[in-house]
Amino acid sequence: MSNTTQHIWSYRALFLALCASVICIKMMPLSLDHSGVPGPDLLLALTLAWLLRQPAVVPLGAIVLVFLLADVLFQRPPGLWTLLVIITSEALRRRRLTMTEFPFLLEWSAFSGAVFVMILAERVLLWVLFVDPPPLGLSLAHAIVTAAIYPLVVGISKFLFGLRKIGPAEVEA
Repeated sequence: MSNTTQHIWSYRALFLALCASVICIKMMPLSLDHSGVPGPDLLLALTLAWLLRQPAVVPLGAIVLVFLLADVLFQRPPGLWTLLVIITSEALRRRRLTMTEFPFLLEWSAFSGAVFVMILAERVLLWVLFVDPPPLGLSLAHAIVTAAIYPLVVGISKFLFGLRKIGPAEVEA
């Protein structure tokens, strides 16, 4: 096995382990003081941060597995959020070649825009399916908190796990 292949598979295993940890922690019956602000979607932030940094370490199958499991365990409409994450992640993966030279603020704004579009698309789909969506303020607060946590997720991924953003020459290789 080549060094590059070993690198990719070790990061894939680490990605799945981190996602499993986030799901387990979110399912724990922790009674933290509720300040009225919803928590961020760490699974989404982690997935898209790693996808924008190194797309090869976040395969489509892993995204489907993680988010379908999360839909079932968190009692969300099965497959709806998974579908939105797949569409968003593949759209960002296709634009990855043009985004390799973006500064971090543009990457962050692309992530934030994607999160807001996903939240609004989920609300529209729930409305079309005659399912009561959560209050708009709560959904927007969730999107804002998720967008705000993105730099922290990127920083931890870069400095703790060594996941660096690959450049245009490495993408072609």
